[in-house]
Amino acid sequence: MDTSSPRADYDAAAERTEVSGDDQRKQLWGLFGVLRRRWFIMAPAAFIVFAISYAGEALSPRIYTAAATVLINPGREQVIANDELVTQSSPSWVQTQSEIQVMASPALMRRAVESLRLEEDPEWNGALRPPSGIDATLAPLMRALGRPTRTPRPVADDEREGLRDSIARALTRAVSVERLEESYVIAISVESRSPRRAAEIANALAQAYLDSKVEAQFATTERANQWLMQRVQDLALEVQEKERAAEVYRRSEGLAGGTGGGAQAQSPEVQTMLVAARAELSEKEARLRQVESLLREGGSADLIAGAANSPLITELRSREAELLRRQAELEQRYGHLHPQVRNGAVEIENLRVRIEAEIARITTSLRNEVEVTRRRLSSLEGNFGAMSGTLSGDDEAVVHYRQLLREADAARSVHQSYLLRLQEVQGQRSLAVTTAQIVSNAVAPGFPSSPNLSAAFRQALLLALVLGVGLGLVVEYLDNTVSTTEEVERKLGAVAIASVPRLGSSDYRGLSPEQRHPAGYLVAKPMSGFAEAFRVMRTSVLHGRIDQRTRVLAITSALPDEGKTTVSLCLGRIAALSGERALVIDCDIRRQSLAEVLGIVPGPGLMEVLLGNLSWRGAIKQDSETGAHFLVGAPAPFTPVDVFSSQAMHHLIADLRTHYDLIVLDCAPVLAVADTRIAAAHADAAMLVVRSEKTPTSAARTAINELRKSDILVHGVVVNQLRPAHQSRADSLYYGYARKKYYTA
Repeated sequence: MDTSSPRADYDAAAERTEVSGDDQRKQLWGLFGVLRRRWFIMAPAAFIVFAISYAGEALSPRIYTAAATVLINPGREQVIANDELVTQSSPSWVQTQSEIQVMASPALMRRAVESLRLEEDPEWNGALRPPSGIDATLAPLMRALGRPTRTPRPVADDEREGLRDSIARALTRAVSVERLEESYVIAISVESRSPRRAAEIANALAQAYLDSKVEAQFATTERANQWLMQRVQDLALEVQEKERAAEVYRRSEGLAGGTGGGAQAQSPEVQTMLVAARAELSEKEARLRQVESLLREGGSADLIAGAANSPLITELRSREAELLRRQAELEQRYGHLHPQVRNGAVEIENLRVRIEAEIARITTSLRNEVEVTRRRLSSLEGNFGAMSGTLSGDDEAVVHYRQLLREADAARSVHQSYLLRLQEVQGQRSLAVTTAQIVSNAVAPGFPSSPNLSAAFRQALLLALVLGVGLGLVVEYLDNTVSTTEEVERKLGAVAIASVPRLGSSDYRGLSPEQRHPAGYLVAKPMSGFAEAFRVMRTSVLHGRIDQRTRVLAITSALPDEGKTTVSLCLGRIAALSGERALVIDCDIRRQSLAEVLGIVPGPGLMEVLLGNLSWRGAIKQDSETGAHFLVGAPAPFTPVDVFSSQAMHHLIADLRTHYDLIVLDCAPVLAVADTRIAAAHADAAMLVVRSEKTPTSAARTAINELRKSDILVHGVVVNQLRPAHQSRADSLYYGYARKKYYTA
């Protein structure tokens, strides 16, 4: 049985939503923290990248781009009435891409190089360029040293061909050929340092493409013409041979000349031909009348195509329907004034003109056929009347003679058809017709296309931001130091007690020379955020343990120069300012830097007290500004005596507990001195000081483990000298928003 309630489900969902929102906010804050901490790395890197990228683009040579457009499928004019031998249909997508490759081919580049003589242009022939600024400056020195210098020289004839090939390859990289949207218009763009030269090359490439198309068509037509001429000659010889054979046979058999036999033999055949001719004439006259009737009544081209049995009109009508459908789509997409819509209208009009011309040609052809059939019928009727009384008895010879005549007629018909095709091809050869045309010639541009300073600025800025932020993230990832309180808890697995902000020269402004150090600033600015950090530390120490109060606190660090002595001194002073009896003992017997920080002359100290040479009351020094007590001494030479594990140390700490509310042991670094773990064992708890952006994570983690191995309670970690840029979210709230209301400095 499900015991969950709607209220419980709602609370669970709300909790999940809140946790998810907190994670997102933490991630954003973490990224913002990286930017704040690493700006001094990211900003110079981004500036250098931006300057190099933008300067490289801005100082690059000015490049001008000119473009010529070519239409590879215009409306073709029907100059000759006959069909062309080489048909040219509308190009498909594959054909269009093939034409683009032809326009960008090295052969076409070579034609443009030859037509413009680019080998004599210094832009394309480096040997003609004058020395650059650096080369010109170093030229006198190179001549003085006997070194050869580069000077412009003319192009030699023997190297002209090779130079043209190399320029053609270089020109391929400066030429861009692309299809404009979904049309058959191809743009040929050329980049050059000269606007005039860019336009000339683009126009030369477009013209070279048209010339190559014409030459290719002429070559194809020429090959067809040569083949047809040879074929016509062979067929003419064949016709002569067959006619000669028929004539020889007629004479040998004694048949009537030109009759092919007697009237008796020819009468049935001629009568059959008369019937067929009359039927053919009736059929062609009926078709002609039907077509003329449809033309008068304004019939559609489809009906005329059916009546005239013309597959070409049917194909053209199908093409017209496809163009009308595409035209409607273009008008709906772009409007009536778009160039593609206008080009489509021109193409439709050309197609309709072609349909009308085809209908006129069919009508004329039908009339000619009717007239030819009528004359043939008249001829047959006359011949039949003339031969009606003629007889011939040689039927077998007549049949063979007719066979020879039919073979000669067939050869003559084939010869006539090839002769007609030869005449058509010769007419087509003399007329240079191509399916491509130049839509617009290139003109010299007025502004350079490169460098585009606005685009270069955006690209350089984007590249600088990406590389700058990327470098900051890499440095952040490779950073193995402890920087914030959040990193203490995440990297060290310890409690972050407090974060002490770093004091700069501006913070000491207005203070006396004796107060221009952290301990003096604490006294001079008791209401500052710096002093509040030690109040937080003191509160954590006093109430860190529930069962009993912490009276003795050992303060240490993992490595030297982490600021543990300053933290010990400031904690003692803040406790004294709070009305407590506080004592700070310098347990770093090798350095004993507490006296140096206080600015006092060291005298007898802890070593003399532990050795029994002096009472602790005689060695105590009092802070005149806060009333805190200090037990300091001069650095002592190395002694084999383990003073911190002695009974004297034990009795001293026990005696001091009865007189002071807080005893701070300023111990040496854990990883530097072994005595630290022995001295810290006398304290109720220990506190580790890490310096922001300096203390390695591994060192701090090792120090905490060493203290714990010695059964020392690690109360927590203090992050010292925290820069504002490295403040965590909690630190930012603490030192940012609270400072406006509660802190005076």
